[in-house]
Amino acid sequence: MRIRKIIEKGRNALIVGSTLLTLANQAYAGGFGKVGGYIDNRGFSNVVFTGGASDLPFRTKIFGFADAETERGDRNSLRKPYSEVSLSRKAGNGLGVSVEYNRDFNLNTGVSRVGLIYEPRLSGFLGIKFHPVSTRDNGVQIGVYGSKSFNNGNEYVEGFADYNFKPKKFVGEVQFGKRIKDNLYGVVEGRYNGFRVDKKGAGFGLEWKL
Repeated sequence: MRIRKIIEKGRNALIVGSTLLTLANQAYAGGFGKVGGYIDNRGFSNVVFTGGASDLPFRTKIFGFADAETERGDRNSLRKPYSEVSLSRKAGNGLGVSVEYNRDFNLNTGVSRVGLIYEPRLSGFLGIKFHPVSTRDNGVQIGVYGSKSFNNGNEYVEGFADYNFKPKKFVGEVQFGKRIKDNLYGVVEGRYNGFRVDKKGAGFGLEWKL
């Protein structure tokens, strides 16, 4: 019975992750994706699938990720993933609209959000999002996200920070990556999640960029 549950949870993570990576691989120009595996110092491991495309029809952009972690203290028991998918459209000045869906598959329902984004043209990548409308009375959310590459892409820094006004919870990550060989990177992450009991943590792992 336990093996069956592990298989089902792994299948859910792979379904969401493979969908995102398929978008990244088969979309129009601007597709991107990566997969990473990490060990967290709080006693669990996690795998993350990330993908998207920036040059879809009507100047729209899609981005999403699925993050599945093991039970704390039992790295052989994989939980159902948490996933976010956003669709946005912006003007030449970087200002646009965004629709986002958040879902923890360990729960019965997800949350949809609608709002604005601003992604100015900079040497790196920086974005700001403001979602004043959400379903299921989840309140306002603001966030920043960005990335910057160095040394011809051999090193990079990226991260995000989201603040949810109604539950007054902050979630954020900062990641540093260094190329090991070709598309394989070693990464270190600083993590904070106000929805967890053990809020602060650090992740160490590998990423493969597509």
